[in-house]
Amino acid sequence: MMPDGAYDSDLLSLAEVRGLASWTELCGPSDLFCTPRWLAVEQTGTGPWVPAANGCLVTGRNGRPIAGATLQSFDQGVDDDTCRVDLMVRALPQSRGLSDAALADGLLPSLTCGGWFNSTVMIAPGASDGEAAAARRALLTRAVDVGRAWACASICLPYVDASDSALRQLLREDGYLELPAPDRHVLSCDHPNLESYLASLPSRRRVRRRKELRICREAGVTTERLPLDDSTVERVGVLAHNLERKYGQSSSARQLTEWFAAIATHLTASVFTASLNGEVVAMTLWLHHADRLYGFHAGFDYRVGRGLPLYSLVGYHLPVAYGLATPGIRVLEYGISADEAKRLRGTAALPQLLCLKPLTPAARECVERLADAARPAVLVP
Repeated sequence: MMPDGAYDSDLLSLAEVRGLASWTELCGPSDLFCTPRWLAVEQTGTGPWVPAANGCLVTGRNGRPIAGATLQSFDQGVDDDTCRVDLMVRALPQSRGLSDAALADGLLPSLTCGGWFNSTVMIAPGASDGEAAAARRALLTRAVDVGRAWACASICLPYVDASDSALRQLLREDGYLELPAPDRHVLSCDHPNLESYLASLPSRRRVRRRKELRICREAGVTTERLPLDDSTVERVGVLAHNLERKYGQSSSARQLTEWFAAIATHLTASVFTASLNGEVVAMTLWLHHADRLYGFHAGFDYRVGRGLPLYSLVGYHLPVAYGLATPGIRVLEYGISADEAKRLRGTAALPQLLCLKPLTPAARECVERLADAARPAVLVP
């Protein structure tokens, strides 16, 4: 950091950041995918969505880190719409006037700044509002420089909390366009037990949830919570691959298994399973961080258990019951997608925004056309 009191941003490798205690202090309960433990997973380079380049920006003053953000560059080598900004934009009505090729050619490669789950510029505890704003501004300026150095056409923060008015103001001042992003869903573990949680649901939903449990019991379904480890990663990988194939992803079972093995090495994770005749046929994978469980992946054997409500069982009943019964767990992070299914089970939807900035003339043309289609602004803080 510069000694004269000016704010300066350093681009560090994942290995360098993992050794910084000050980086760990930046990471809050919502920042699992910025923590040194997750960066250790990213450093292995395994999994289906490996970025073309990655690193971390640390901004500070007088040797004191104040702000931090992860950086990842994604191109057409990945095909998941949680990573590729052109696919995120394609899902929006504002993109109707642009072809798939125009979006891909114009916006890729893209630089994802601030993480792909809860996109933010993390701020050190105790920083004043003025320090936070100045450090964030310096970091965002340096992120653009990195994006250009990595030959990125655009830079985005794909999942910005709509209530973070301070960050949104800085992004707007820096030329980012705000577009709608999927809601993030959370479920609070403030009920004393599963029955209390069920009682909080509207009558029709409560009756349906209890019926699901009865159907599974009568069908002979057995359940467990297992650790993600060497004994479980292979079956979890196969089931997750089945889900990926159903939705047209190109990842392989081997990629997913290797990814889950890396996760098991560096993080604490739980697998909630449903079995028939001794064989695991459905699962959800959850990552532990601070006071939260993060819903990370699911998987099913679609040849077995047809007609049984296994999605509800492993995705909601088992994690909710565990979260309510486990001291220290306050929130289940369900992430994005399947909005209606989550709302029906009592989650709270947190609005988010995709913030996008062009770095090339072709990207600028795409963003300008999106901006014309997006007026008036999608959300007002």
